[in-house]
Amino acid sequence: MNNQIQFIRTPDDAFKNIEDYPFSENYMVLEGGVRMHYVEEGKGNEKTIFLLHGQPSWSYLYRQMIKYFVEAGFHVIAPDLIGFGKSDKPVDPKDHTYSNHVLWVTEFVNTLGIKDAMAFMQDWGGLIGLRVLADHPDWLSHLVVANTALAEIKGLGKYLFPITMKLMTTLSGQPSIEKFEANKTFGNWSGYFARSKQLNIGKIMQVLTNRTLSTAEMEAYNAPFPDQQFLAGPRTMPQIIATDINEVNEAWKKLKKWEKPVLTLFSDNDPFLAGKGYDTQFQTNFKGAKNQPHLTISNASHFLQEDQAEALVENILNWKETFQKRVV
Repeated sequence: MNNQIQFIRTPDDAFKNIEDYPFSENYMVLEGGVRMHYVEEGKGNEKTIFLLHGQPSWSYLYRQMIKYFVEAGFHVIAPDLIGFGKSDKPVDPKDHTYSNHVLWVTEFVNTLGIKDAMAFMQDWGGLIGLRVLADHPDWLSHLVVANTALAEIKGLGKYLFPITMKLMTTLSGQPSIEKFEANKTFGNWSGYFARSKQLNIGKIMQVLTNRTLSTAEMEAYNAPFPDQQFLAGPRTMPQIIATDINEVNEAWKKLKKWEKPVLTLFSDNDPFLAGKGYDTQFQTNFKGAKNQPHLTISNASHFLQEDQAEALVENILNWKETFQKRVV
């Protein structure tokens, strides 16, 4: 990792009018000097759950789930990935590598020093968090994966996968939000973030959420990015999904030996992942996923935390309680 990362910090004023996000700020300075923001609520409660977001969201996505979990007696930790939310924003796209994001989250987890926690991982929260777990198996005792993927690719696919992803982005041309909404493909998603002169994160979050977001909610998703210089993270992440293939394959070797309980909660209306077998990949590769009450969450798009926060928490709590009773 480049130890001299150039980054910018979203002014505090950008977040001052955000509604329904009453959480205190917590910060950790990581390698490279970048500062990671995280929500920590219910401190002192016995059981910890990590909530890991993806691209282009931030911990605001979990605002309702945080409240529900704290009410249920959990210690909740929800970090903002570097480049997102209230965390620092490296300005050079070359700093937003897959490996760097894994290193940053690894340092965050190791510094906190919490073992045998739970985690809910969605989108890039899974792509990153699962690699952290592979190298630190004692971090978690329970894992929930939702609308995420960690592709194990071997043989000729290792060569073809990056080419295919790049080709899909290239062929998308100059996708607008309207074009993406009409045809929700990865190519249009990646192309929008790579080539659109002006990104509107709030509107793009709406496209991948079933319920209608309020103006205030969409503004909250735009808040971390007051102008285009702050957007290197969201712009870069779709471009790096096909990198670190060898490292991902090594992570899967380790994850297949991880025997602790795993639950999948995927959406029925995720345009990227629903019905594509990504949930069954986790169910068959994780030993701890066998005979678990995996569920497809109804009436939920890619950002199921916005659509079905209460249902997600309820299913996780019921699963944990049922599993504990079964073990005892």
